Amino acid sequence: MGKSLSILCSGVAMKNVVRTILGLALLSLTQCMWRSSVLSSQSVFTPATAATKLHFPQPWLDPERSTNSGEAYPLSSIEHIEVRKAPNSADGELLFAAIGGYFDGMYSYEVDKSRSKPQYSLNVYAVDFAKGMQVRTATQEEWENATRVLTKSRFISANGDYESPTAQIEYRQKRYGKPGQYWGNGGLSPTGKWLASFSYSGVMREGFLPFSGRSVWSGDAFWEIYDTVTGKKVFASEAKNVKNPAGLNGPVIWIDDRYFLFPQDDMKQNFVVVTLPGVTPEENPVTIQFPSRRDASGQPVPAGFSHPVWTPLVPLTKEQAAKLTAPSETEIMETRLLDQGAGAEVVFAIREETENRTESRRQQRDGAGDYNYRLFNTYYYAFSLENPTQTRFATKEEWDHARSLTNRHAEILPQPEKDTITGTIPPQRPLSKSGKSWGSPQALSAGEWMAVFSYDGQGSNTRAIVDVYEQRLGYKLFTTTLPVSTSPNELFKHAFWIEKDYMLLPLNSSLDSFALWRLPGGV
Repeated sequence: MGKSLSILCSGVAMKNVVRTILGLALLSLTQCMWRSSVLSSQSVFTPATAATKLHFPQPWLDPERSTNSGEAYPLSSIEHIEVRKAPNSADGELLFAAIGGYFDGMYSYEVDKSRSKPQYSLNVYAVDFAKGMQVRTATQEEWENATRVLTKSRFISANGDYESPTAQIEYRQKRYGKPGQYWGNGGLSPTGKWLASFSYSGVMREGFLPFSGRSVWSGDAFWEIYDTVTGKKVFASEAKNVKNPAGLNGPVIWIDDRYFLFPQDDMKQNFVVVTLPGVTPEENPVTIQFPSRRDASGQPVPAGFSHPVWTPLVPLTKEQAAKLTAPSETEIMETRLLDQGAGAEVVFAIREETENRTESRRQQRDGAGDYNYRLFNTYYYAFSLENPTQTRFATKEEWDHARSLTNRHAEILPQPEKDTITGTIPPQRPLSKSGKSWGSPQALSAGEWMAVFSYDGQGSNTRAIVDVYEQRLGYKLFTTTLPVSTSPNELFKHAFWIEKDYMLLPLNSSLDSFALWRLPGGV
């Protein structure tokens, strides 16, 4: 028994020694990797773009693992860097902590209490951006009392295999290549103004372990930032001869559209902070006014396509005839993208019933009787993606040459609970309305976005209210209030998304005027 206990104690001691050695080796490796990155990193800036280094004094520490002497080990992996803003903190000061282990990126535990909370680092730091990235150690009390800041990047992938030399990132009709051999991720800033892209180079090797896959053990890492409006590059950074260059792909941090932070070592202790030019927010929504479908005398103007429909009334009962010949609502049939090199346009097909009458065909060869005659006119409109206020009639030929776009229409969801409605994608967050009354339909969802519809007032004082959320984190992008002269529900039922990133809401029942929201993303 004594011998067994001695062996057991020796085993425990040996395990602690091994863990200590591994911890020290990890620290040494981190420092070596940082020196490799920093000493050989070369950055090129435009005059409007500045960059500086952010160094956290210690590695991010594991709150659950420590040596016999009580010294905490570094986190074995870092999935995310969380940023918070403390109440009454100095202007420009933000709190930083690392998240280790498994992290779903959506803080699902806030909705589903059965899910585990993120594993935060033992250490927390305050960074003062207004004072040249000054760093101080913060307290857990400061961290617990602070509010999370939205820093998540909207990932955007290249349009081909990550190793393909021709693969590009496409965003709002502009294409971006890579300086490295392999694509990492592209990430949009919160408003979509900036695109940060990552690529890397090196010899791709097989891993030591079965099923470990291929990776680049040592090579170069590249970050580039582009202005998505002009397509021009505003920042470029190259780190030479770093270990595991693909590991420098993240986590990245966007703070508003002003700062972009990316790591320079695997343990995320050192970051480059890119300060970007001030941004004037994109106007949201903009009003689109299409040309009138009526001339000065009130008659329909020539349509792009006309389709007459004759319905015999003789075999029908009165109720059947009334149902089949009831006036049809004006409707949006489809949207397409027209890109002819001079600027892309979205093309609408709007179908309108312009005639509906009973006509006798007793003199026709097909026999006696009354018929219902209806004429459906399809009008084609186009608006510019660069400047949506530029609108025009489009031709049937242009329509035929345009490619189809994905549309999603408003939907009736399960009965809301008081002032909130449940999101449609995990983690199904409750999303609130701003108006007093729910719209019908209540919402329009597309991918990560959801628009929540409500309204206030009556008659001439009616206001339609649209709240747009990023569903996964529950972040409200904006609230828009629109005075309307018709039933808000008549407008809500015609609301739709185009390719998830453009939302349109008609402003009248004739569907010739729309509010257009442009969200980060786009066709």
